[in-house]
Amino acid sequence: MIWWLRAHATAAWAATLAACFICCPLLATSSIPTLSLFSGASGSIPVPLVLPVFPACVLLYGLNRTPWQAHATAVREMRYWTSGAVAITGVAALAVAFAEAALLDFPLSFAVARNLIGYLGVGLLVQYVSNAQYGAVAVAAIPVVCGLIGTGPGGRPYPWMWPAQPYESVTAAGAAIFLFCSGMLFTASTVKSKRTHV
Repeated sequence: MIWWLRAHATAAWAATLAACFICCPLLATSSIPTLSLFSGASGSIPVPLVLPVFPACVLLYGLNRTPWQAHATAVREMRYWTSGAVAITGVAALAVAFAEAALLDFPLSFAVARNLIGYLGVGLLVQYVSNAQYGAVAVAAIPVVCGLIGTGPGGRPYPWMWPAQPYESVTAAGAAIFLFCSGMLFTASTVKSKRTHV
């Protein structure tokens, strides 16, 4: 267990996740200006909705610090460790979001947690269909793509642009949960498949 935690930089995950949720309330009124390529309308994305990119990228990097052979040939079943670590991160993000909403009157924290699990889902899916190093790249590209093509007339985000939707958006929450669960499922099945072929 200690080897796994150190090898996958779990201390960095925790520190980045904590920093994200500490900075989000402090930057609640800050936003990043965007300019749509197609509509020509300017808009903005709240900074707290972009900050989850950092803990998501650190987590994806940590999960892939060791070669898959180390997991596939391990005596203990490692795929449950990987899936468990991702699940715990998602649960921790939701718990902190509830705490910030209740104690700090910061309901946008729900959107921060939503985006974190959505970003993780996208990263895990990209790692499943391509090489592991592209997961973090894809996550980092999401806010850029959303800013360039995700805003319509008046600078309002299109319905499919889930990272920029309001915190009360059920559609955005559903999309993030679907991506997260899909990424978890494919990640577990990939490690199992590699283990059986060693």
